[in-house]
Amino acid sequence: MSRLGWVVGLAVLLVACAGPEADVSKQERAQQAYDLGVGALAEGNLAKATTDLQRAVENEPINARYHYALGNVYLRSQQTDKGVAELRRATDLDPGLADAWGDLGKIYYSQQSYELAIDAFRKAIANPRYLNPEQAYIGLGDIYMRQQRYLLAGDQFRKVIDLTPQSPDGYFLLGRALRAQGKLVEAKEQVQKAIKLNGTIPVFFLELGTIQQQLNEMPDAKDSYRRVIEMSAGSKEGDEARQRLQQIP
Repeated sequence: MSRLGWVVGLAVLLVACAGPEADVSKQERAQQAYDLGVGALAEGNLAKATTDLQRAVENEPINARYHYALGNVYLRSQQTDKGVAELRRATDLDPGLADAWGDLGKIYYSQQSYELAIDAFRKAIANPRYLNPEQAYIGLGDIYMRQQRYLLAGDQFRKVIDLTPQSPDGYFLLGRALRAQGKLVEAKEQVQKAIKLNGTIPVFFLELGTIQQQLNEMPDAKDSYRRVIEMSAGSKEGDEARQRLQQIP
């Protein structure tokens, strides 16, 4: 081989070897930027977190985790459209990214885009590694309540109870769904379970009083409304309980 041919061959070899090194370097820069961004986010420095995570995405644009993190920073910065776009990009890259689907469900719910929220919550729940399925079930149940699909709502709230039996939320929400179905005795039982787990939440007693009033259990309803007033005088719940108490002979 001539000297010129050897030099050209060596140059080609060096270029070929440089490719993987360049890729590794980009991945390292992306990881470093991501780590800095997460640290800045933990410190509440949203501007720095945004800059760092943007850099992570630029260096490794096919990493779903980086898009997810950047999306959350945008959301915390009240840049909802950008946040949704990044979360959607994350789910495009990794359809099994349950946390991104869960966050999208909450955003769509807040925007009253209920069908999109239902789809997102279901996709979050479909991943058995999703850490907060009870939140998605609560979101689904609340949407079904708003749509007056009370049986479906009750099914979601029962799943919340199965997942978190020591939390009062599922029992309270199931009680509301049962009351909407006209199943007042069952509804009362569920709300009483919620109160047994946490007897310091005024809206629980307001709901119990409502059910008792509909069951014509007026003395008990009065007691429940008085508890609401005692716990939250001057609040929305307290004012509503006072109005209802005045209506009972």
